Amino acid sequence: MTRSRAASWCTLFFLLLFAGLTTTTASAQTITILIGYPPGGGHDIEARVMARYLGKYLDGNPKVIVQNMPGAGGMIMSSYVYNRAKPDGRTIGLFGSSHGLQAVLAPPEMVKYDLLKMPIIWSVAGIQVHLTRDFLGARNANDLLTKVDRSKIAVAGRSKQGSSCLRGQLALRLLGVEKYTAVCAYGGTSPIRAAMERSEVSYFVASDAHLVGGGAFVDLHKRGLVFPMYQSGILKGDGTIARSATVKGDVPTLYEVFKAVHKKEPSGPDWEAWRAIGLGISNLTRTLVLPPGIAAAKVKELREAVGKMAKDPGFVKDWERVFGQKLAPVLVTPEDASRIRDETMAPAEWQDHLRKFVAAK
Repeated sequence: MTRSRAASWCTLFFLLLFAGLTTTTASAQTITILIGYPPGGGHDIEARVMARYLGKYLDGNPKVIVQNMPGAGGMIMSSYVYNRAKPDGRTIGLFGSSHGLQAVLAPPEMVKYDLLKMPIIWSVAGIQVHLTRDFLGARNANDLLTKVDRSKIAVAGRSKQGSSCLRGQLALRLLGVEKYTAVCAYGGTSPIRAAMERSEVSYFVASDAHLVGGGAFVDLHKRGLVFPMYQSGILKGDGTIARSATVKGDVPTLYEVFKAVHKKEPSGPDWEAWRAIGLGISNLTRTLVLPPGIAAAKVKELREAVGKMAKDPGFVKDWERVFGQKLAPVLVTPEDASRIRDETMAPAEWQDHLRKFVAAK
């Protein structure tokens, strides 16, 4: 073989090798779902179920991994997705309803993201259930309001602006309970569950999914350590509030309890604020969002992939096994989720009232 032919074969070999490496790298692209809370909570569990299925509905069958990025009530993760993640579809954030509230309530210097500029590709709604620890001596809402030493009520939450913390405090205030404490600085549901078990806190607003299947509070409920007081319920098309079938047992809505206590329909700024965050923004319980500036074609591709995943019998079975409820009734289309987000983020009187409420705490 001549020297020139050998050089040519050498060149061809390295070109083929380079092409092979390029193809391998492209097909092995990784998609990361970021979670703003520690492992063990609903966000973390759902993301890990998704990670097992999403890749097969995307071009190249990429690997999907989950990465926890806890801190600041989830805002460290949301800031990263908004400001640092490339808008190429390879980084996805799993946001909660607290992210919407923080964007409205937290000081501007703390909120380093704009939800209105972040496309939504998946969302599930949740019903809130207000839980109390057994040592309070309450087995139902009537007990809570008539038998409990209210100074022992300690509301748990992720941050002062977090949805669980605010929902709990507003509910108590609506029912005439003013003497309580709030400990709203936990990293996520898992640390809150541990704090509840240690008797460090005694009141938490949990998602209905936390009380069924592999939910965080199933064990504590079975052991008689936590009891449901009331639920948020569902807002029907005619504006009425009804109990949700996803909440097991005879658990009334806060609306029902309010009427029983005050003998009138709820109204006023506290009610409007609670209604907005307890019945409106709850439809964004767990939402997959993308960085701003991502191409419309990529958003469409990811929405279609997630939509196909939601119809995958294996995914549905795993999701329903983990959360102990049917998936279809709690799914919110990306279009509806975007509309709810836009309506929630629009300036309103309840937001000013809630800002003053937070500032006074």
